[in-house]
Amino acid sequence: MKNNKLVILLFVAVAIIQLAAPLFMAWHWEDVLQTGQRFYWQTAPVDPYDAFKGRYIDLRFKETSGPVLDKENLEYGQTAYAVIQANADGQATISGVSAKQPTAFPYVKVKMLYIENNTAHVELPFKRYYLPENMATAAESAYRESAGKTGIAAIRLKDGYGVIEQLYIDDKSLEDYLSENRR
Repeated sequence: MKNNKLVILLFVAVAIIQLAAPLFMAWHWEDVLQTGQRFYWQTAPVDPYDAFKGRYIDLRFKETSGPVLDKENLEYGQTAYAVIQANADGQATISGVSAKQPTAFPYVKVKMLYIENNTAHVELPFKRYYLPENMATAAESAYRESAGKTGIAAIRLKDGYGVIEQLYIDDKSLEDYLSENRR
């Protein structure tokens, strides 16, 4: 009888853990999206396809480097922390890169690429903006035309994580831009 109770208790515990893990993972990204600090990044995109997740715009950002903030050795592939600030135009800039996690400023975890003249070049963790299949072709065309000129990504940052909230073309959300410019 004690064995049966133990087996049932163990089964219930495992079931709760199996349910909690994916729920926590989804909640984590939603929490960043809802409560993270918003920054605007200038982009330069490409539009590939993921067989499992669907259409997305593969974003490339103009701002991917900043001064090294500490004397720690930063090496290729290492996780580092990029301190983010908004410039006078309201666009995100990397004000510094450190091996140590900042405490007083917004930051994002990045992957080190290389250091040149005390400037760290990094890979940002947010690259893909998924969109509905019916918008994909028009979005791809519109974004390719505007990339590097008026393409901006609004990204929420919290505790080192970043989530793409929205894409903008000519100061309009991608959806609004596409609905106004239907051909």
